[in-house]
Amino acid sequence: MLPRSNSVDIFTHQIKNYMNNDYVIVDHTQTIENAIKEIQLKKKSSILVIQDNKLCGILTEQDIVRKITFNVKSDAKVSELMNSPVITVYEEDLLFHAVGKMRKNKFRHLPVIDMNSFPVGIIDMHTALTAELGTIVDQIDRLAYDEKDLEGLKQIKEQQVLLAENLIEQNVPTGDISYILSFLNNVIYRRAIRDAEEKVQAKNILTTIPAYCVLTMGSGGRMESFLHPDQDNGIIYEDNDQDPKKVDLYFLELAKIFTKTLDAVGIPLCKGDLMASNILWRKSISGWKKQIDLWTSDMAEQNLRYIDMLYDFKSVFGKPELADELRVYILKKLQNKNVLKFLYKSEEAATSGLNFFGGFVLEKNDENNLGMLDLKHTASLPLVESIRLYSIKHQIDKVSTMERLEGLRAKGVFNNHDFDFFKNAFRFLSDILLKNQVERAKRGKEILNFIDPKTLLTREKQVLKMYLRKISDLKKSARGDFGEEYF
Repeated sequence: MLPRSNSVDIFTHQIKNYMNNDYVIVDHTQTIENAIKEIQLKKKSSILVIQDNKLCGILTEQDIVRKITFNVKSDAKVSELMNSPVITVYEEDLLFHAVGKMRKNKFRHLPVIDMNSFPVGIIDMHTALTAELGTIVDQIDRLAYDEKDLEGLKQIKEQQVLLAENLIEQNVPTGDISYILSFLNNVIYRRAIRDAEEKVQAKNILTTIPAYCVLTMGSGGRMESFLHPDQDNGIIYEDNDQDPKKVDLYFLELAKIFTKTLDAVGIPLCKGDLMASNILWRKSISGWKKQIDLWTSDMAEQNLRYIDMLYDFKSVFGKPELADELRVYILKKLQNKNVLKFLYKSEEAATSGLNFFGGFVLEKNDENNLGMLDLKHTASLPLVESIRLYSIKHQIDKVSTMERLEGLRAKGVFNNHDFDFFKNAFRFLSDILLKNQVERAKRGKEILNFIDPKTLLTREKQVLKMYLRKISDLKKSARGDFGEEYF
């Protein structure tokens, strides 16, 4: 692998690693006089204004000079002069997202917030940063569309193909690229949900909206998405004393709106209805726990599939503590040999793509993909599922496949050789899948997980078969470790 360009860091590094603390936080009821005294005393240059622990406005040094120095009473409230609403970024966003927003809006800096909208930092645009990036700035500008506009969200989605192609050409690891693509999908998710909030609140269904979070699941939850994942999402909301039917109606309407928006901009509806618009994936935190209890008590085949689909989740919007609480609860409930045994049974069908004679298992039923190899369901999925099972058993509270591998190695479940082998297998499979999707997208073809083995180089075929054999061995080991009791 050739060394990566330093400029690629902007597409892989998170904002929280670059933000500073050149600000003070004041309540919206604070007077201008006291706010200015505070930034002078602490030698800061920005005032971040909060209301109910959420960022609601900002005042910069320029604002102070322009708005406050003349004709403003000292006892005026900061809320009277602050800039609002505020353009922000999240601390876990990627650096290029901040650069794009600052360039688009001609800002020198942006406030950084956590998932609860509380300010946690400032990110600055330095001239040196732009100079260092060179031509990659053009790519950032193409991604800096207005998130408030439906057409802008479509453009963000459409630009993913070109972005993935450019990063592949720069030898960026596929894991980093899929993380970036997943992040961009999260940007779209957040905008769609905020838009849905505005529309559903206008219906006056509830007087008080419970705190909630929206989950993405599957590859999106693992931050391992490629170019065309469908929607896998859910909602968790806090328990409250309001009419349960009205509360559910509110979140149903919210889900119907944002899932429709996601579909319109290029993140299609889930064919299996694994979405928050389905009541199965939309509950209070106590409702979720009761559902998990049910799923793990009767261990019906369908219920185990539900657990399997849910387990790889990530909070993409709202109060992340709800997702954290649910994850702890699920992991505890799954520490049961019988549950693990039947979880394996639900994943048993995902087998390696090699036949008895060592040849590729090619598609025979799908007329549109006859003679093709389904690389997701016969290679990457069996690997991901096996690693997930071992992670559950050994209580590794991580979501991404690579983090789980690291955790399994740290606990001695996999030795260094196995860790290195599975890590490279995952990267190799991801590399082939992503490149194939980019090529299909460029030719205007439907993006699928099927590949034509004939297009692979001889060495690629040999390496692929080697990894498939090892994945098959891993499945056999999992069969013995998790499923032996019912065979």
